[in-house]
Amino acid sequence: MNLVTWSLATFHATTFVLAIVLFAYSRGGLGAALGGLNTFVGLGLFVALWATTYFTTARALRGLDLVRSARDREAYARRTVRWGARNGMAFLAVLGVVALSAAIANTRPDQIGLGILFPALLIAPIALVVSAAVGGAVGVIFGIIDLGLFALAGMSGQDSEPTT
Repeated sequence: MNLVTWSLATFHATTFVLAIVLFAYSRGGLGAALGGLNTFVGLGLFVALWATTYFTTARALRGLDLVRSARDREAYARRTVRWGARNGMAFLAVLGVVALSAAIANTRPDQIGLGILFPALLIAPIALVVSAAVGGAVGVIFGIIDLGLFALAGMSGQDSEPTT
């Protein structure tokens, strides 16, 4: 695994979760939101987010060298919208599969079709569009932060020269 990919994916997933937790805490809704979760569920959700974030970050970085090439950093900035949107949709798909599985397991068989699957089919396209928009926006924000961090690290100038 590439250290840059691993680091960026971990930073993105952790910062995203931290932002959501701080936002919920500031609104006073953190206790109610976490009341139905346990450690296993919370860890599972974070691992799912990290996995989709790692996969999409790896795809966004494929063929690029952010450490050595200014041109690649510009290309990365353009890729953040597309792969951020895909990350949002991928995480929504994971959540959807888990939620549908739990709902089906806890519902009588004669109520699954009209009570769960039909509403899910109506909601899914709208949810995918919203998750793509949110994911794309978050991807752009993290892309800007990433490039800012690379600039702070002194990697924003011209292509680096090999040292002898």
